[in-house]
Amino acid sequence: MAATEPKGHGQHAGLWVFPDVSVMSREVTEKTKSSPRPLTMALVVTGILFVLGIVGFIARAADDGFNDISAWGYYLSVFSMVFMVTSGAPLAAVAFRFTKSHWRRPLSRVSELFAIAGILNILLFIPLMFLLPSIGNPDAVGGLIEGELAVRRTIWFEAPIGSPHAWDLVGVAGLVVTALFILWLSAMPDMAESRHTATGFRRTLYSKLSGNWYGTKKQWNAQKAGLALLGAFYFMTLIFMQFVISSDYAQSLIPGWKDSIFPVIYTITSLHMGLGAVLVTLFILRRFGGYDGYIGKSTFWSASKVMLGITLLWIYHLFAFFITFWYGRLEVEQNIIKYLITDTYAIIFLLNLAFSFVLPFAVLIWNPVRRSDWGPALAGGLLIVGGIMFNIRIFVGSANAAPGSDIYAYFFEHVPSPVYPDIWDVFMVIGGLAAAAFVYLLATRLLPVLSLWEVKEGALYQKWGKLHRGEYLILGKPE
Repeated sequence: MAATEPKGHGQHAGLWVFPDVSVMSREVTEKTKSSPRPLTMALVVTGILFVLGIVGFIARAADDGFNDISAWGYYLSVFSMVFMVTSGAPLAAVAFRFTKSHWRRPLSRVSELFAIAGILNILLFIPLMFLLPSIGNPDAVGGLIEGELAVRRTIWFEAPIGSPHAWDLVGVAGLVVTALFILWLSAMPDMAESRHTATGFRRTLYSKLSGNWYGTKKQWNAQKAGLALLGAFYFMTLIFMQFVISSDYAQSLIPGWKDSIFPVIYTITSLHMGLGAVLVTLFILRRFGGYDGYIGKSTFWSASKVMLGITLLWIYHLFAFFITFWYGRLEVEQNIIKYLITDTYAIIFLLNLAFSFVLPFAVLIWNPVRRSDWGPALAGGLLIVGGIMFNIRIFVGSANAAPGSDIYAYFFEHVPSPVYPDIWDVFMVIGGLAAAAFVYLLATRLLPVLSLWEVKEGALYQKWGKLHRGEYLILGKPE
């Protein structure tokens, strides 16, 4: 057995588990090397869908080229979906490690592995460099054109060479590289432990990446400091890049849209989707992956409180966004509300509102549901669907708001009709999401989905003891 019977009593029954550290490494390593039939089927299905996404991309490029961003609205939305999940998920490990939360130990590696899937962000972003319209109006030679701007409104003022395209790519790549460094530094002790027992490619990989790690006190202190510094840098870079992406590929494409609240909504939605994806993955591992002896319900219970707080934060900022434009009553503000909320994409907005707030809030408001493993995972799945609706509404809308030279207009004067997906758009959306799942599944075959050293460390700090007539979890703090 990897663990004793789950501990707890009454309403807390089954919340805590106590792993057997003497067999943990062997069992988790065996699970990492094994290829159960459900995993193989998942790889096959996501791989096929990934190929369909490539087919959709090639067909769209052959039909429309890269001169007009309006034909690529759904591609832009799928890039944003993958970017939001794969960049937001590693932040769970970073943030909860900062707060020294004991319950987050089974969650850390699951969230950090999204860094490998984040490599797709660089590949998906490269075509967007060619699609983003020029900042300067090519028709404004020697001055202004009547009704148009010489330079469209963006966050870049007399920007350096290559901006915003090249600098956006550097930012996206820097975010991915930082996340990969966090994963490498966190996984180094586990790879060092497994390099002598692993075989084939894993043995070569572990030997190369673990370096001279032997677990000395100096190395542990260096790792702790490195994770803290990288985590702080990752957080700052993440917030900045989400501001840049949401500004360059959403706000700047709708003439006259100026809003300081929308980048915050974008970041909160990313945190929503990232944490939701982590909890869905944890639920699958616990229920169907054989990790119930290592992942207790307390992880879901504690994470659900954070998720509930983010959900309330999301609806607050959505209200702030709406009431500011509604109260301002400028024509451009009314048109943006009609376009993104009440008229053109009203159905998508209602689905976004339902899956990003109403349904998750209805699930998470109940204490018994929050204390289960399925409740927070269900809310996480709903939030992912809500995030998909959010990205379709915002980025398909932005890409098609002002085609051609209209993007250099002073104001957003006319509310366009909705743009529906064709078969190639459907292929790209499904294929893009499947690509992220496919790469993540491959990553679980290379590295353990549990951070062995963190779970083992946590097992040393906890025990099940008695106080008077009751039995309780006794938890020690390392610092």
